[in-house]
Amino acid sequence: MLGPMIVCYLFLGGAGAGACLVLAMLGLLAPRERVAVAIDGTRMSVSRRVASPRVVLRVPEPYRKLLAPGYATALMALGLGMVFLLADVGRADRVLLLLANPTLSFVAVGAWSLAACAVLAALAAIAWGGFTRRASLRAVRALEVVLAAVTLVVMAYTGLLLQSLSAVPLWASPWLPVLFVLSSLSCGAALVLVVAQFTGAAHAFSTVLARLAAVDAVVIVLEAAVAAVFAGFALAGIGGDFVAGQTAQALAASAEALVAGEAAWLFWGGFVLVGLAVPLVLDAVLASARSERPPLAIVASACILIGGFAMRFCVVEAGMHPLLAMTVG
Repeated sequence: MLGPMIVCYLFLGGAGAGACLVLAMLGLLAPRERVAVAIDGTRMSVSRRVASPRVVLRVPEPYRKLLAPGYATALMALGLGMVFLLADVGRADRVLLLLANPTLSFVAVGAWSLAACAVLAALAAIAWGGFTRRASLRAVRALEVVLAAVTLVVMAYTGLLLQSLSAVPLWASPWLPVLFVLSSLSCGAALVLVVAQFTGAAHAFSTVLARLAAVDAVVIVLEAAVAAVFAGFALAGIGGDFVAGQTAQALAASAEALVAGEAAWLFWGGFVLVGLAVPLVLDAVLASARSERPPLAIVASACILIGGFAMRFCVVEAGMHPLLAMTVG
């Protein structure tokens, strides 16, 4: 049985990874000034010839103001996700044993990718925060590329973990990992938008954030479409490799619990209305606005995060509904 702590772990891990992906893309697009540093540490123009010069990272202050706290926020989300995972497992030595003896299981790959994402996010926060003033330009770019790749693994893993649990018919759908990836990306964009507002970086990035809101609107539309297909297939009794019989009955029971059961209000109200419809409208306004609108950006981000958590909670609860019924019976 998966409890609320696992739901928090899946949500925070996905949101933190999504934020890292958005920040890595922004970091790769950031303008940089090439500054050569000689062996003795003397800074000089790149046009001058120096013995074994090294190009270091120096970016405009607004990027530091956004990316450094952005990575710190993403790192906090990833760290909290790990805390919830440890709390659910109950014994830290089991997680350490999993990391010390890696396998190709979804749990092991997920744990390693989550840990790697956290480490890389911490290094990125240090680099963008200016704590290391001689960070190599190529090294930082390579770090962001690797981080972006790792985030994709983490975002997909949160859905693949549930899909690998073959005893739960609802989670066997191939659309579930896609839904979780899109939700993680949207939640990550929401975290970045919130950080930009609270750090004051939104003023310098008004155009970039407007484009990010437009991209997020597209992601929300795709997420809504995938959620509809996921729920529709489940209601029709189509899921994974399952056939008619007791498994089909369990799938139908899960689908009914998802859209018409006791927690259906959370699915329709928390996920569909608050997490999809409202932020889609607000993103459209933010994307077309000619000036900053901090309240709308904060409300849209909060709605996306609430919807992301509600979706995961509903999917987990609906998937376990037939199992709980059989246990009680």
